[in-house]
This record gives sequence, C-alpha cells and structure tokens, in this order.
Amino acid sequence: MSTYTVLKFSPSKSSSGSAPRPPQRAIQPSPEKLSVPCTTVIVPQNHAGTTTEAGSPVKKKRAGKDKPVLGKNIGSDNFPNTSSNGQIDAKFEVQLGQLSQDFMKSLAVSKRVELSYSLVENGRPTLPPHNGFSELLGLFPTTFAADVVPPFVIIRVRTLPPKPWPFTVGGLPLWLTVDESADYFDRGRIGKGQKKLEYIDLQRREEFSVNILKEAITVFQDLHVKIRDIMWSPGFWRITVPDYTDLEVLPSFIARQVCFYKFLSEDPNTDPPALRSKVPQGVEYDDTFYALTPNALLRPGIMVSSSIRYETRDGKVEDTFKTTTSGILVVDRHGQPFITVATHGFEDDGLVYHPNPKKGSVIGKIVDRLLGTDISIVKLNPGLRYTNETFGTEDNPDGIKMSDISPCYPPHLRAYDAITMNNPFSGSCEGVVLGLGAMFPEEGERGYVLHQWYILENVDGTVDGSCGSPILDCDGQVVGLFRFKKENSPHCFGVSAMELRTLGYEICGGVREF
Repeated sequence: MSTYTVLKFSPSKSSSGSAPRPPQRAIQPSPEKLSVPCTTVIVPQNHAGTTTEAGSPVKKKRAGKDKPVLGKNIGSDNFPNTSSNGQIDAKFEVQLGQLSQDFMKSLAVSKRVELSYSLVENGRPTLPPHNGFSELLGLFPTTFAADVVPPFVIIRVRTLPPKPWPFTVGGLPLWLTVDESADYFDRGRIGKGQKKLEYIDLQRREEFSVNILKEAITVFQDLHVKIRDIMWSPGFWRITVPDYTDLEVLPSFIARQVCFYKFLSEDPNTDPPALRSKVPQGVEYDDTFYALTPNALLRPGIMVSSSIRYETRDGKVEDTFKTTTSGILVVDRHGQPFITVATHGFEDDGLVYHPNPKKGSVIGKIVDRLLGTDISIVKLNPGLRYTNETFGTEDNPDGIKMSDISPCYPPHLRAYDAITMNNPFSGSCEGVVLGLGAMFPEEGERGYVLHQWYILENVDGTVDGSCGSPILDCDGQVVGLFRFKKENSPHCFGVSAMELRTLGYEICGGVREF
C-alpha cells in the first residue's frame, strides 16, 4: 500500500497592515459559521518535497493578468478571500484506506481536497490516471466505491462521516452517499432524433462560446420546439421542453455532445418568492441597519426588503414583506449611479427598504426593471454612499473589490471554475460553476437571457434570500447575479452580469455618493 504525505493549509491572513479595511458583518449568518476554511493536499511520498514559491505543492498556472495562481479548478489561491498557499499547519504521512485520526481531523476542517492529480483540466472533467482511484477510495474509512460522474465526484460509503464534509475533491464538487447506485444529477432522457451541428466539435477541439449556444438554440427554433432553458456542461447538454414533446424529434447530439431532456412538469422552475419576513427558527441573518453605522457606507451584501403587504390567512390579517440582498453599483450611459436588486423581491411601488420596513427605512426606489432578467435598477436616496466592495471576513479582512463585469463564457468563465458569494443570508461562501447556458423569459422582448448554473457550499442552508447577490470569479470580477436555488435540489441559477452591459449599464469603481 502506497504512502502519501498530507499537507494541511489554512487560509493566508491579510498583511495590509494599517491600510483601511472594510468592516466585517455585525451579525455572522448561520451558513457562514458552518464554512470550513482549510485545504488538504495529498501527494505521493516521493513528491512531497516539490513545492512552489508560494509553499503549495500544487502545480501553478497563469491566469487573468498574467498572475501566477493555483489551478482555477483545484486551488483556492484564485480566490481573493481564501488561500491554500499559506503556512503549512500540519504535515504527516498516511497509508490511504487505513484509519488515521490526523487525516480525519484534517478532512473535518477542509473545504477542499487536492489530490496528486486534478479531476478537471481546462474546464473539462477527467478521470483519475492509472491506479488513481486508490486516492478517492482511501479518503473515508467506510468507502466501498468512487465514481467520477460529471459534474460531481461521488464517493459511496457504508456510514456517512460526521459533517462538515469537503466541498470539492480534485476540483469537482463532492457528493457523499450510502446509496450504491444513485446519481446526484438528474440529467433526464436522451433525445432520439438526428444529430445536429456535427461540424462543431465540443468534445475535443472547440471551446464553448455564446455563438455555439446561439446555434444550438436555433436548432430548436427550426424544430418549432419552445424550450424553457438550455445548459451546457462539459460532456452533455440539458434542455427543458414542454410536456409531451416527442423525444423522437429532439436531437440526440448537438455539437457532438449528448442531449438530455426534462419535461416542464418534471422540473418546475418558478422564480421562487423572495424570503418572507418569517425566517426559520435558530437561523441567523445579518439584518443590521448599516445606514446608521458610523461612517455609513453601503455595499453589496446588505439586506434589502419590500414594502409591507397585508394578507388574510385563516381569518387573520398578517403583515409580510420580502427580503433579498443588494447587488452591485453601476452607472448608466450618462454616468449616473444606481444599484441593482432582484426584481421579484419588491412590490409594484418599487420602494426599497434597508434592512426591512419594520427595523429600517426606505433607502431608494426602483427606476427600471430589466424585463426577463430579474434585475431591477435602483436610485438610492440623496446622501447615501455605496461601494463595490464586500464585507471583510475572518479569513480575509480586506474583503473583495469588484473590478469589472466578466464575460460569461470561456476562457473568461468555464465549467468547474470557482466562484464566491457574500450576502446577509449565506454569509461568505464558495461555489463551483456547473454549466453555462440561457433561459427563455416569458416577459419582455428578449429571445433568451444568458445564465449560469452553480452549486454552493452549505447548500442545505437557507439561501433563498440571496437573490440579487453578485457572484464573483477568482479575480473579483462579477460573473452573475444570484437568482434562485432549485427546490429539492442543490443547484442554483444566476443571471449573467453581461446582461447589464447589454442593456446599457456598467460596473462602477470607488465610492459613489448619491
């Protein structure tokens, strides 16, 4: 049995000295308290001495502004707010598959497990090398099987270990289960129609792009099939179609990628209601009234709410309101500043409260609803200030400065790229891109709206109120705005931030006073 060296890294702490820092949240949301910070790196014993200048044994590559970072898919040095290249705080040897208290303690505080190989290369899932499955089989003491079934790595165990569990292994999201055969991702049924766009080779040669997406959409338009959404995840497409659509006419392959289909009734897709004023018992959200804090400076990730609505239930009149989270600071074509919010979180009067109508006050009003995107544009009240900078966290006191809007397609954004989100419901959390594609709105004149599919850590926690939150890539660029989490599913949707640019808005740097 091979011996491996295990290295445990804690996030690097900020070294900005006396430089001004954004405040940390006054109230730490419950899901953030569940987040584990470390990275466990497993390498063969004879490779353990090979390290980079940053101290991590993981191979580096260049990304973004020619900046050396850990591989996008397996490291966390690509996150502005977390890093696995700090000081090694544990180093020991193990024989995988044998019970080791040191090893289990390391996994229990690690968000990521990095193997001696990656399960993702250039945005595509890969299988372990010859004999590489031994590393997957040796992670947990009761493992009886391990499968790489994109977009997940599935490890099957006789007994589930205590939570928390690692979020990713080898760059793929991890699903731990006692089920001998279940898959974590319901792809649906394979189409039985003709192959389409065979001159495009997404399997090997070509990179996914918006142009390829447009051609795929045209395939269904030519077939007169009105689809609700289309997602490409490396290796397959998944498309939602009307009930009773004949599978015999639906393409079996598009651009040499197999096509799976779900019927609307099998996959209800409501823009779910924003979180109502009543929250689950024992769950903490950050409902601090930041407009009244010293040197008040509002930022993405504060709670915003609708006006009160009065509803009669069981003969009693109840007052409720919807709560979501603030988005990003933008400017229009004339240089006028605004912020974004989730459209479905507000009433027809367009009034925006912070943090809610009972504890706070109106801070602005919706002046434009971008139909089909679930994005609304808000003009804040005179005298308020806003900046595109997240709250600091314990691991990253400096927060993240949002630098730009990132294109939502490769090479700018790929499947399995890591993303972050920070809001009053989830707190600071990490995620992984599962797929790229589009949704087809019922309102407005837009034929389709670009979207991304994600999975987020601690997804069992309540994230419904996260609607409107900016989703950030490894360079602090905004790739999307959170829309909703699927009911009874870990999968989340975000509308591409590129839609803002298409409709005449750009992200704004610095501090703006209204």
